Amino acid sequence: GPPEFQHTVLVLIGDVHRGVVRAVQYAKTLAAPAAHVRAVYVEANPAGTAKLEEKWGKWGLGVPLVVLASPYRSLLRPLLDYIDQIQSRGDDQMVTIVLPEFLPRRWWQHVLHNQTALVIKGALLFRKNTVVTDVPYLLKR
Repeated sequence: GPPEFQHTVLVLIGDVHRGVVRAVQYAKTLAAPAAHVRAVYVEANPAGTAKLEEKWGKWGLGVPLVVLASPYRSLLRPLLDYIDQIQSRGDDQMVTIVLPEFLPRRWWQHVLHNQTALVIKGALLFRKNTVVTDVPYLLKR
């Protein structure tokens, strides 16, 4: 029969807040015991990384944090390279990207906050063995 998928679940984070914690809780439900759940942080500003890692240690629910350097301030390139690295192991490598999404009260805020999510979705849409999913949450006033 066909080989079973090896499933890696990546939660893309830019900071640690309630919405990210929810996204991680969700990601953990997607993973069979054999699957890997990891948080991925693309480092735009190395100065802030230590603080983020400290917060992650407290709130990251035991999920390992992968920090990807971004020499050209690009979010997408390091992420795509990392996914390539995972999927180069073989055709059975399934990757799910979990995006924690803002749902602000005003739609124009929504447009600003979620541009990144749209760019990522656009880039990953037609990739083989790659699934992108959002975990929406409401910003409190």
